[in-house]
Amino acid sequence: MPQKLAYHQEYIAPAALDWLSGQPYSKLYEDIYYTADGTDEVHRIYLKPSNLLERADLPDCVNIGELGFGSGLNFAITASELLNKTTKHLHFISFEAHPLDYEAWQKVALTRTKIPLYQALADNPPPLLTGWHRRSFANGRVQLSVFHGPALEGVKDLAQRQRQPIDTWFLDGFSPPKNPEMWDLDILSALTSTCTQGTTICSFTSAGAVRRGLESLGFTMRKVDQQPVKRSSLAGVFVATGRARQSTPKQVSVFGAGIAGCAIARHLADQGVHVQIFDPNGVASGGSKMDASALHCRLLGDSSPGAEFRARAFHYARSYHHNFPGFADTGAVQLAMNDGELSKIQRIAKVYAPDPSAAENWLTYLDAQTLTEKFQLAGLGALVFPSAAIIDLPQLCHGLIDHSRIEFINQDGIETDQRPFIVACAGASKNFTHTESLEIGEMYGQLDWIAPQAPIPMPIVGNGYVIPGAKEWTVGSSYEYEPWPSIEASTSNINKNRRFLGNGKMTSLRHKRAPRCVSSDREPVVGKLSETGWISTAHGSMGTSSAPMAAAMISSQLLGWIPPVSKRVETSLSPQRFIPRQARRGVKHVGPKPDPAE
Repeated sequence: MPQKLAYHQEYIAPAALDWLSGQPYSKLYEDIYYTADGTDEVHRIYLKPSNLLERADLPDCVNIGELGFGSGLNFAITASELLNKTTKHLHFISFEAHPLDYEAWQKVALTRTKIPLYQALADNPPPLLTGWHRRSFANGRVQLSVFHGPALEGVKDLAQRQRQPIDTWFLDGFSPPKNPEMWDLDILSALTSTCTQGTTICSFTSAGAVRRGLESLGFTMRKVDQQPVKRSSLAGVFVATGRARQSTPKQVSVFGAGIAGCAIARHLADQGVHVQIFDPNGVASGGSKMDASALHCRLLGDSSPGAEFRARAFHYARSYHHNFPGFADTGAVQLAMNDGELSKIQRIAKVYAPDPSAAENWLTYLDAQTLTEKFQLAGLGALVFPSAAIIDLPQLCHGLIDHSRIEFINQDGIETDQRPFIVACAGASKNFTHTESLEIGEMYGQLDWIAPQAPIPMPIVGNGYVIPGAKEWTVGSSYEYEPWPSIEASTSNINKNRRFLGNGKMTSLRHKRAPRCVSSDREPVVGKLSETGWISTAHGSMGTSSAPMAAAMISSQLLGWIPPVSKRVETSLSPQRFIPRQARRGVKHVGPKPDPAE
């Protein structure tokens, strides 16, 4: 057996591939990903034996589990068939230890042009980061959750945190002799705990050890004739009682129509939930009224839950926002202008792109010489984010709630025990029941618009940021623990960005001011408040990138799905996190503490 690839804290090495007749071949496992008739194979091995498209007992949202995501062929074909032949929704959950990189996805997509969804998947694949990732397709009808890392770790996490039972399992790892870890009895036992009576299971392998292992766990198994392609495959049904199916809400109230509330409303509406969203100030007020917001990622480069959340939230936001109005692909560059900033971005690059030859299409480190040659920018070095974007937040928010199952009500909402509610109204969040312990407060910020300066290729981010436009450039943003006069904020915004723009004459042409809601530890507050209440607030200046992931977390909790983040991230963002801190120190902090970097 070849030596297994090592895992990094964040970055995960991509699959080592050869290409045989245009098809991917794993050098690690010395096996092909699929036969030449890949589409037919999915039908023969999985769809027909599972009777997936004909089963009368399936819920409105079908939950499918898969071992071995590979090139995503099973997912793309299954999703396409389900969309075409049923009215159901799909949550497809898969596990992959050695994912394809962006280049490989694009190469495989060239061979799959007749399969709906495949190019969309290839254009926005899960990133080369460990843990859970979520993607949305077909106007929300299809949700894909992929775990990158050891299968046993992922399946055990699924068994603990996915409340809805899995309706069908596809076992599609490389063959047991070449990949024995995938067929270990511990993995089979863990996935069995996600099943309900009637859950079907299909396997490419017909190995006797696999069949006997599944039978010992409560499945009745049979061989399926696959000649002349191969001798046989396996199919079976779980006959034990298993886990019960969970009820899901039909109506939900959302308080707050900024980016956080609108994202939650849309995530739930796409899954068939009727949503009333309340805001007396209208849609996209407060911090969401900014019409030029940079979608980029302020990576930390450490092993904290906050660092883990930021990287995954950025990727999810990028894949989610591009489906709605107000999105513009631009890229962004994070410039290092002093030794401290250079050290920081180099540390980040080592964590997220340690192997330049395998770098994804989302982060690249450039030294000073390359930065000048490629972008004509002066700096000690830079991180370039090709997938960063500019977001018009009012446009985005209105697009998010443009849905038949979303009703906007221009008034305050009222808590009730009769339906679930989600608090997403920034600083006003502390006025609700069960929010007494929250350490949140408001910090004002201002954006200014200036005349265009010397050309820059894309938005520049750092301590400040500059967003170039055809007629005006946006510069920001002030961080005001006590509100400043607007002229003082304008001066601050211009001065902090001079290092990017030079010392020419710059005057604010106009400005916008709005409060940000920020927690004492500067992390968002996301999670369950009570039996019927949830919260998404304190996104600070990160709401453009963090709000969609928060929405995915909350909607997953309401629907009984595995959330698209690790358990430690869930815990670190929980509204309950402040209670033990307050008990320990005997005091409650309100709002953000000053950051010397600002």
